[in-house]
Amino acid sequence: MNRKILVKRGGVFSITSAWMKRKPIVPAALLGIVTFCFLGVTLSPGQSAGAGRAESRGASDAAIERFWGIYHGNEYDAIPEVQAQLEAALEHDPNNATLYALLGATHFWHIGEYTRDPKPDRNVLQQDMPTAVQLFQKALDLDYDGQHLIGYVNDDHLPGYLGITTVHAGQMSNDANLIAKGDQVLDYSVYQFPEFNNFNRWAAHNTDPKESETYKKALDSLWQAIDVCIGGSIDRTNPDVKPYLYLQTSVGRKKACWSEGNIAPHSFEGLMLNLGNGLVKAGQVDVARIVYANATYADNYATWPYRQVLESIAASDLNARAALYADNDPMNDPPLGVPNRGCVYCHATVAEPSGASH
Repeated sequence: MNRKILVKRGGVFSITSAWMKRKPIVPAALLGIVTFCFLGVTLSPGQSAGAGRAESRGASDAAIERFWGIYHGNEYDAIPEVQAQLEAALEHDPNNATLYALLGATHFWHIGEYTRDPKPDRNVLQQDMPTAVQLFQKALDLDYDGQHLIGYVNDDHLPGYLGITTVHAGQMSNDANLIAKGDQVLDYSVYQFPEFNNFNRWAAHNTDPKESETYKKALDSLWQAIDVCIGGSIDRTNPDVKPYLYLQTSVGRKKACWSEGNIAPHSFEGLMLNLGNGLVKAGQVDVARIVYANATYADNYATWPYRQVLESIAASDLNARAALYADNDPMNDPPLGVPNRGCVYCHATVAEPSGASH
């Protein structure tokens, strides 16, 4: 594949810039689309070509560390503070791809969980998704096409972030061309990093009608994620992952598959929650029960702040839940992840602060 064709700035970037000027966002519809943010940008000491001054590197390091502190700490209210810190760091370190990526992540997080904002500003929300697209595009340009030292490893999470935010921007503006461009980037991202980006391909279309080809492809992407993680084909009728738990690792690309990574410590549980819910939506209730049980195999399942959501769903009348997806009324469809949450249920290591908005 030609990555220049897929991720060049003149494609996605220019279209979303025009969209920002003309398309309104209706906040009530956002959470039906923005369902998940599965971030995995590595904590880096800075990626600017030609190092720069020690103080600029120090500011970048501090901003990056602060981002991960609030992300893992479930501190949604601290997003504006971290955005300001990342923006200030970029003034002195303008070629740091990680800073752009994490700044994009703050906008994706903000809109994806906007019900947590005690004073939501419609104008700010309207800019979040297209801003995230632009920032992920900039990060990708710097990471893939910038000057790096010999041995530098490109961050193949980035095409997934660009793809999913572009699809969401197209969905919010009813722009079929923008959705198609995002899907093209997502397909490329899966080619580059299937263990991780198959989830982004799912999250981009998991609210599509259950009989649509786009939903079927999205659901199959979750199966593909498991397949590549286990190095084989999981039984679609009895997808018990217990025989494969010996493959768990905290290093390399396969860490995206399990609960061993420090970036998204509950990614395994989040994957199983989404696959289970996606199967219920598809009417495969018995298989979904097996998938929900898989989530409990995570080493750190007992400390997952959102485990009660999965347990409540698994113990509910799943046939009744499946019927809600089949009644041709999308307004009553249960969420495919944690209600009103996008990023935190895979990344947060602690519960939400008491008194948090919902």
